Amino acid sequence: MPVPLLTPYLPEYLEEDSEDGLRTLLTGSISAVRGGSCPYLRPGEAWPRCKTCRHHHVPYLQVNASSPGTPEEFCQRITTLIAENEGARAPTLFQIFVCAVETDNGTCFEGWVNCVEEGESWLVRTVQVDADANGIEESPTREGVRAALGEEGIFLPEQTIVRWMPGNPETEYEAANSDDEFDEELYGEHEPVAGLKLLGYPICGKYYNSPGCTDTFCVEGDSGPHFKWQCLVQLGTQEEENSLYTTGNIYLNQCELHPNVLEAVCSGDW
Repeated sequence: MPVPLLTPYLPEYLEEDSEDGLRTLLTGSISAVRGGSCPYLRPGEAWPRCKTCRHHHVPYLQVNASSPGTPEEFCQRITTLIAENEGARAPTLFQIFVCAVETDNGTCFEGWVNCVEEGESWLVRTVQVDADANGIEESPTREGVRAALGEEGIFLPEQTIVRWMPGNPETEYEAANSDDEFDEELYGEHEPVAGLKLLGYPICGKYYNSPGCTDTFCVEGDSGPHFKWQCLVQLGTQEEENSLYTTGNIYLNQCELHPNVLEAVCSGDW
């Protein structure tokens, strides 16, 4: 059976950074903020910590699913991640936090996704924002955490994403293709693109590391591990300059059979 073509969505960045990226994000006038030092936290919520080393996380990506600049296909994919008792509230933010503290294996996140560090060095979630954006207000505790992370120099530079534009439909990456009759012409026309993107096919390699998914085994009718994965977010690829990882291509997979189950993946040719 031919591999289906999938449409990736590529970020369109604002040339000038927003003066207040988080507040602008919550208005829905932009789709996402990459990096930065201002994650949305629920009223009274403590700054998220890494389950591997207990260090505070940094925000990697925050997407407003209620923004017209966010692809409807992506919004449909994350619907199952929204708590039932919060589904009627808006806007919905999709957030990825990672642990950027340096270890002997690169960042804690990089070591974890490469199965060197045990634990869980990221946080992926959806949150519902109060109409008055109450959770955006600061507290001395949050300001203290932000200042400490800033002194460590581990925040990613903030980038404002106005919208995600549909890219050229993609086929499966060459190294992951198992067809005996590989169509070089078709691949040349539909090769997956590198860098941050939503959906599409991820850049892979001969090797594939994953520390496991949010639920190790299928629990809704299947007795074995999850096996039908689709890329939800490609966080980045090896060719980029990114302080969070130096090895391989890192992406977030979602189980096609159980969409509430996610896994972190690092793949490459090292």
